[in-house]
Amino acid sequence: MEEILKVAIVQTSLDNKAGWSIYSADRPKVNVMEAVRVWNEIIHTVDDYVNLDDTRKPDVILIPEFSVAEQFENEIRKLADQSGSIIITGLDFKVNENEVRNQALVAIPYRWPRGFRKSRAKTFYFGKHFPAAIEKKFLEEDCGKKFVSCNEVYVLDAGDYGRIGLAICADFYDIERYALYKGRIQHLFILAYNKDVKSFLFLAESISRLVYCNVIICNTGHYGGSICFSLKEKEYQRYIYRHEGANLFTSQIVELPVKSFKESQKAKGASGYKNPPPEYELYNDVEEDEDI
Repeated sequence: MEEILKVAIVQTSLDNKAGWSIYSADRPKVNVMEAVRVWNEIIHTVDDYVNLDDTRKPDVILIPEFSVAEQFENEIRKLADQSGSIIITGLDFKVNENEVRNQALVAIPYRWPRGFRKSRAKTFYFGKHFPAAIEKKFLEEDCGKKFVSCNEVYVLDAGDYGRIGLAICADFYDIERYALYKGRIQHLFILAYNKDVKSFLFLAESISRLVYCNVIICNTGHYGGSICFSLKEKEYQRYIYRHEGANLFTSQIVELPVKSFKESQKAKGASGYKNPPPEYELYNDVEEDEDI
């Protein structure tokens, strides 16, 4: 196992009022001007990462819910190849006639993490199961569309960097999801567009303890509140990163423990970490479990 996983948290400043309107002919697609503005934030940030020394480059780049409009979706694959990083980003609403999905894209560069610029990144999508109340109202009442839930639960196996659970915003409240994740992941990544940042702050620590994993919330800079939390034994070490403040674009590379944390999972508690929840068991292979 690797000692650490380096994750870049890119907190774009997408403004929902500027992005979506019930008066738009293309509803519920994001406004072109807002889409371009946010895309410029993304490409300038990734360009900075490309120019970093290899020892400092992020292994994974997280971008919040809704951040990438449809016209830029194919560019994410190129950015993954150029940076050599896995990119996990939220996408604009996927509209198919009267049905709408909320999805995220995962782009994995060729021979990650050691090789890149060799071929186009491989990709897959995962979706949101539970829409937020305001999201459901906007789609179904204002736009006359039906929200279609994603009923699958995804685990990204990053090899020596650990296994990663993936979720979008309101699915962070899904207790059944954490019963499946318990004992099966080392990290949990949540892409969010959430204004109730205090609730997510408290949930980050609670879910981390229940599932026994590292937690990152990549939230929109329109509301702030991106978090990186690890179950370190000493309290002052647990919040690896925490950003507060509205209407702020920012990015930060954080380091998640991998090898030492997995040893703690196996030993059901080890020096440097909090003890796992009662009856905690670490599964050896996600593929053997038909529930995932």
